[in-house]
Amino acid sequence: MIETKMNRRGFFTTLAKITGVAVVAPTALNAVFSSSAQAQKKRGAAPAAGGAAAGGMPLVDPNDSVAKAVKYVEDYKKAPEAKGNNCTTCGFYAKKESRNGKEAGTCTIFAGKLVYGDAWCASWNKKA
Repeated sequence: MIETKMNRRGFFTTLAKITGVAVVAPTALNAVFSSSAQAQKKRGAAPAAGGAAAGGMPLVDPNDSVAKAVKYVEDYKKAPEAKGNNCTTCGFYAKKESRNGKEAGTCTIFAGKLVYGDAWCASWNKKA
């Protein structure tokens, strides 16, 4: 039989590691799994059928850091630099579904999220 003796320093080191994991893990898991629901709440949109809660992709939040970096707006008419261009005429856009009565699709700039067809951002690129 193998006997392992643990000294006081080893005991408290192990205890600190276990306590740290027990405290940090639930907080980290909660932050990861609740961020999508909180983003939908902030936008004032309830997760509808076909939405993020039903396994669909969420819409881009205009206050997201990437959206702000590319000057994303949900209505191209509100961006004078759009010059009449919108996501439906962009090479990065692909129509996917209808959300809130508007056309929505995927964009390579916003991986894993949908953008409105009437939206615009500074990364707009003419469709080939």
